[in-house]
Amino acid sequence: MVGTGSDTTLDCATLVLASPRGRFFCANLGYLCSSDERAANPYRPHSLADAVEVLKSVDVAALAELSESDVLGALGFATDWARYWQPPDEEDIWFATPEAVAALHPIASAMWASATTQWWSDGVDTSCQRMVAHPCKTDEFPESTLPYRSRSAGLDLWREHILEAEERYRIRRIERPDNRIGGEWWSIPSPSTALETSRARERLGALELLLEEDSSGGGRARVWPVTVRGNPRVYEIRSPADWAHLVDAYPLAVPESKRSDWFETTGEYRDWFIPDWTAVSDDFDAVHLTMLGYLTTPGIAIPLTDNDGATVLAGWNPDATWWLNIDCVDAEDEPVLWRRDDDRWVAALDP
Repeated sequence: MVGTGSDTTLDCATLVLASPRGRFFCANLGYLCSSDERAANPYRPHSLADAVEVLKSVDVAALAELSESDVLGALGFATDWARYWQPPDEEDIWFATPEAVAALHPIASAMWASATTQWWSDGVDTSCQRMVAHPCKTDEFPESTLPYRSRSAGLDLWREHILEAEERYRIRRIERPDNRIGGEWWSIPSPSTALETSRARERLGALELLLEEDSSGGGRARVWPVTVRGNPRVYEIRSPADWAHLVDAYPLAVPESKRSDWFETTGEYRDWFIPDWTAVSDDFDAVHLTMLGYLTTPGIAIPLTDNDGATVLAGWNPDATWWLNIDCVDAEDEPVLWRRDDDRWVAALDP
């Protein structure tokens, strides 16, 4: 099933520029194609006026010459700077202004018309899914190269965890109503043993290596090929409306545990909801966030239609598929070791 929503009728550039991650990504592309020294990393423009001036001067024709590696690198930088537990940073505030959005629109339009992004609204590619694991805190991998596999996704325990957290935060709010209490800011099915995968691309073992929110910043990772069995029931997220439709259909109220964190990132106090992943798993084996879905949906307050409240997509990586029924997937025994080499990932010989 693919979610449908009214905002999918808008052009992709407009949707992308309505989202903080989409705007940040487009600005990264603009700076990458700019010859202005103010755009050179690590300095970047130091004011809104400079940023707008640089972005207005970008030759959008140069975007078509960027390699997929360049474009994914720009998206990786935007992904790594996602912060859903704190207020928007200075650049996010700049890029949301009307003058910046106007300067970014030609960049967004040109990028979406390029050959590089033609697959970015595609559904999950079941033929090339990969699972990624980073070393433990000791910086050493487990001796076994087999990935840990549970017999179930543990979603009943996940739901119990969420409800216990709601009650705990409710009590804390009553005791200290003026205190900000941070918590689990994400809306993915975690903590659980649901499996997260992403697709492989040419010269990149898995998109998750490069595109990871709240990244651990490590320089090594194991990557396993993942076999997808049969024809799984996958819910596709391509827009904010698709995410809202999922939450409306399977609502779980989390107004207490998300109250402080999601106020920080959206500036709003709402009755917050997330999907009840236990209920979702009855009808779908997996949920996939498309690349377009990532550029349009995370970090914003999305109103609900059938519930009195709103939702936020947070903590979900671009192109990530969360497998709620792990019987649908199987990781091969031997992983490939990948190492970060400056801003690129390269395959190594020793797993």
